[in-house]
Amino acid sequence: MWTYVLFNIKSNLKRKENLILVVLFIICEIALLFILNTKSFTESPYQTSLGISIASVSQKNEPKLYQEFMDEVNLIRQTIDKGEQDGKEKNWKSYCEYKVKVSVLEAQWYMVTSNMPNDSYFEHADVLEELRKEYGLPDLSQYEKLIVQKSNDNNLYFCSMQQARYFDYLLKHDLTPITYSYVDASSVSLQIARYILPVVLPLLVGLLLFQQRERRAKTEKTILTISGVKKKYVRWNLISDVLFVLLVVFLPILVYMIVLVPFKGASNLIYPVLYYKPGFTGFHYWDTQGLDHIELVASGLTNMSVNQFTTPGMELMPLWQCTLFVTFGLVLSTTFYVLLITVLSKLMKNKYLSLLVFLVVLGLCSFASPLGNMQKINTFNPMSYRDFGMNLLGTSYFGYFAGIVLVGLYSVILYLVSKWCAKKVRV
Repeated sequence: MWTYVLFNIKSNLKRKENLILVVLFIICEIALLFILNTKSFTESPYQTSLGISIASVSQKNEPKLYQEFMDEVNLIRQTIDKGEQDGKEKNWKSYCEYKVKVSVLEAQWYMVTSNMPNDSYFEHADVLEELRKEYGLPDLSQYEKLIVQKSNDNNLYFCSMQQARYFDYLLKHDLTPITYSYVDASSVSLQIARYILPVVLPLLVGLLLFQQRERRAKTEKTILTISGVKKKYVRWNLISDVLFVLLVVFLPILVYMIVLVPFKGASNLIYPVLYYKPGFTGFHYWDTQGLDHIELVASGLTNMSVNQFTTPGMELMPLWQCTLFVTFGLVLSTTFYVLLITVLSKLMKNKYLSLLVFLVVLGLCSFASPLGNMQKINTFNPMSYRDFGMNLLGTSYFGYFAGIVLVGLYSVILYLVSKWCAKKVRV
């Protein structure tokens, strides 16, 4: 089997048309990395503090307590001013420490001023309490009696809670805050996966493989008459085609990683990214506003909407683990695209027609499910999962787990159809 697989890969690599496509693909990647690297110098790796509102606080009959509270608020404001200055001057260790302190105090204040019960709503409250004690921060709950009216706007708690844990992780792992467009050996694969591959991968598969039918015609006439081999032939072709595309996609990425290691190292492999846990562990559809109407907020390599950033389901994951999950999704997507073009080429005599139908079907599916689309029917649209990084990191309304299951199911169906084609459709 492997002799046949290697023969197919070598013959594909020798074709001039394929080599031209590969070179163009690599040129696009290098241009993207250059643009992102330039852009990262103008981006801010940090966010301004949300602040602590005192609108709901009154002296009432507690003037002494109120004065103590105002003294604490003034100290917090001074800390914010110094911290923002540290960020501008790139004193990252001091900046991260400031972000932890302010974020813990903000989250605690939202707990105090909220009318939600602490035991059922505020996730990671125990972690925040540990951080408060670790960093020697005041307990703001002692000022609860000063609050005139508690708030129903509770989502900001999650934003502060996530920032506190995020920057504490950076501080304890001695990591420097990085921007959304940052490129190094650790992040290059994720950047290419989310900027280029969602569009280029199906095009690559279609253009690289659409001539396969003619080249394999004579071989198939012989092989499909041999009992025992006939049943394995579809699997052999699938493996060789998928490995060929993956080689074209991932070999350049591996080269970029090796080249970038001497310049920026690989310490960011443990850099934290925020991912949407409910969509990672189950069939969870995130039903909220469209991305067109809300502001995007950068948090390192994660670029989320305000609603996503204030969602309790966001959790931390190291970059290396995120990269592995995204890579697995890319392998699955590649398999799906290869099987789709294979089935279409079997069912249609004209190779150009099969390529056109392939591109039109995927194009219409992509058009039906743009980034800001939130129609539940698109849960079953395979192109809602064309960017598994988007699904994993919470930038999509459709979760990672659903994408893996559905694209995997479509791939199994197409594989069975391709086996039927090998038996019934004449070469």
